[in-house]
Amino acid sequence: MSDTQDAKAALEQIRQTREQALGKMNYWPWWYDAGYALACGLLVAGQGFPTAIAMACVVVAIAILATIMRVWQDRTGVWVNGYAPRRARWAAFGLAAILMGLMGVSIWFGRVQGVVWVPFANGLAAAALGVVGMRVWMRLYRIDVRSLS
Repeated sequence: MSDTQDAKAALEQIRQTREQALGKMNYWPWWYDAGYALACGLLVAGQGFPTAIAMACVVVAIAILATIMRVWQDRTGVWVNGYAPRRARWAAFGLAAILMGLMGVSIWFGRVQGVVWVPFANGLAAAALGVVGMRVWMRLYRIDVRSLS
């Protein structure tokens, strides 16, 4: 085989590997959405409560995210850092900015103003936005991976 043929064969193998990885990421089980939503909700809502509760919410949220990552990687053999793909990273940054804004609102109303229903409402909003943001990220990730071919 010539060097050109070897290079073409190698590129085709890379393309097939990417498509196989994307195929494994074509669905989400209910627990993935539920866990991610719960983690986002806890991170946002928890900040509106006293420090001990806020820290417990952060610890539980991180444990949920680590568990999701580990189980997903064990089942599919694939895990992608949300900030790595060029196009998709902006969805992750955008979601992070929105969640941090909601955390600030939770802190202001929950801790400073003593209005406890606001952190709960923000937590519910964060849970919904987390799932939407995750889906937008995945769509952009697929576009990014396929454009590399």
